[in-house]
Amino acid sequence: MNDSESEPPSWGLVLVRLAVGAILALAGWHKILGGVGADLVLSTRQRVAAGPEWFEKFMGTVVYPFPEAAAQVIQWGELLGGIALFLGALTRPAGVAVGLMMVCFAFAGPVEQMQYALLVALCSLACALSGAGRRLGMDAILDGHFPAWISWTRAAA
Repeated sequence: MNDSESEPPSWGLVLVRLAVGAILALAGWHKILGGVGADLVLSTRQRVAAGPEWFEKFMGTVVYPFPEAAAQVIQWGELLGGIALFLGALTRPAGVAVGLMMVCFAFAGPVEQMQYALLVALCSLACALSGAGRRLGMDAILDGHFPAWISWTRAAA
């Protein structure tokens, strides 16, 4: 590991990680309590049709055939991804997963929420790239306990 990898991220990124994690966890929790179902996914058809062709193809082959499962992935992904970011646990994979999920939301969700979705995606990816859980997060404790392909940090000795 070189010197730049051994330096923990800035406190500013820790605050971003905490805020984004809390926002996502609360959003996921509210969806779970509200009993979100297939209608959440199926209501996006018109917006998706107006977007890029590759995204419409992805939604038509992967998401729309299984709307109930996709709704479960969305609500539990927000909750668990938000908790992981908030705790700084497996921040890199959680940040990438949440970032990709929010990019999908930017293409499929209401136009009014596109900026929110892109901001959360960018913040999540920034936390992932910086390893923001290494400072005041569980990644500092978990480092070396998971294979490098899971945590993207040092491998277990």
